[in-house]
Amino acid sequence: MRAPIYLVAGLILALPILRTSPVNAAEAGFSSYGLGGSAFGAGVTPPPGTYVTFVSGFYEGKIGGPLTLGGVTLNVGSKVEFFQAAVNGLYVPDRKVLGGHLGLSVTVPVGHIDLNASVTGPLGNTFHDETAGWGLGDITTRMQLGWQQGDFAHLAYVQAVAPSGRYAVGFQPDIGLNRPGIDIGWAFTWTEKTSKLQFNGAAGVTFNFTNNATDYDSGTDFHFEWAVGYEICKGLIVGPAGYDYRQLTSDSGSGARLGPFEGSVDAIGGGLTYTTLIGSTPLILSARHYQEFNVERRWEGNNTIFSGTVRF
Repeated sequence: MRAPIYLVAGLILALPILRTSPVNAAEAGFSSYGLGGSAFGAGVTPPPGTYVTFVSGFYEGKIGGPLTLGGVTLNVGSKVEFFQAAVNGLYVPDRKVLGGHLGLSVTVPVGHIDLNASVTGPLGNTFHDETAGWGLGDITTRMQLGWQQGDFAHLAYVQAVAPSGRYAVGFQPDIGLNRPGIDIGWAFTWTEKTSKLQFNGAAGVTFNFTNNATDYDSGTDFHFEWAVGYEICKGLIVGPAGYDYRQLTSDSGSGARLGPFEGSVDAIGGGLTYTTLIGSTPLILSARHYQEFNVERRWEGNNTIFSGTVRF
């Protein structure tokens, strides 16, 4: 049973489930793609079956430059604490497509945000305030196709973000972004069995669409995530991991009053994944933590993600 469990872990860790890593290169300082979502086993597709994953993530950061949120401006020194939890359902059918396994999934998140900020309103009035609240996040659907060729596995995916989350114009505890998004990408995993090392990478491009409530067009994003794991004992893989983000095109629209942001960030940290059986049911547990650096025009902070997956 070990091989199927390992494959399950690979796909779940490849899913960008949570939007726990904000970026100031888009409206509200948040990206519709969750940086840090791909790590160990990023390119591996699981065997046919139904999988349920529970994920929680926490981001804490501050800004060194202003950003736009719901038509108002958050000034230098503003702080954010963002917690999000999500359930992901994944179905992998028996029938292959183009020689690979198809994966279909949907993710439903809820979150809590706490903003402590100096705020400048549309009329230029500045005040200091704090807002916090819970709400539904933006629901994500995903389709991917993956192949296994010896020790090398890779997959291609496309995912869509629906503006279903809690959102209101003004200084509000927004959980959703109120803008659709589409992300396409490719991920790989290569396992060197002699050394027990695993090399992983995932690259993607996010196309953001207009927030009609504020007429803000966030630019197109590029993201790359990586992880190098070492199997220290049966079922347990540990190692360094990181991500890199660059905005490819400028923000625009009448709501982009702060100009054409083009942000960037790098992050490094580490994590682990553990696969086992509870009776005959596969269980995968994972944890990762990232510290951001080399930040331009965005939030800067730390990002922690936990997840657990069962196969039915």
